[in-house]
Amino acid sequence: MTSADLKKTADELKRIAEELRAVTTLKSPEELRKATEYSVRGVRAVLFGEKAFRTDLVAFLVCTAVASALRFYGFVTWCECAVMIYTVFMALVGEIINTAIEKTIDRISTDYNELSGRAKDIGSAIVFVSFFGAGIAWFVILLGVAARWWSSGHLLP
Repeated sequence: MTSADLKKTADELKRIAEELRAVTTLKSPEELRKATEYSVRGVRAVLFGEKAFRTDLVAFLVCTAVASALRFYGFVTWCECAVMIYTVFMALVGEIINTAIEKTIDRISTDYNELSGRAKDIGSAIVFVSFFGAGIAWFVILLGVAARWWSSGHLLP
């Protein structure tokens, strides 16, 4: 490797380091306040403007109560409870992503377009797959609960 190659590599590493420094620099309190304000505005928009999100939020609250009760009574571990809550929470995140996709497509045009329809369908698939994944996690965890009960003699064969 020549000295020119080394200088070129060093310059490239310096450029990468500068980019990383710019990305990882802590935000000022004012930037944090504005970012929080934008986020709260987004949450309010989906909460008050999207019936599907409110429905999913109710499902999340019910599932959180059920998972917490299962933990309280010792049927599931803390980790299992966290997974149960987190999977349904991620479905809520999926609904927010879907809403963002739909609003963006509607902003571009409300006329029918095959690609726009496909984008909206993919957004809907995000929600479906999220809830499907949550269902699988809940099924596996509850199957483990049933197996533990069965092996402890609580359920008669």
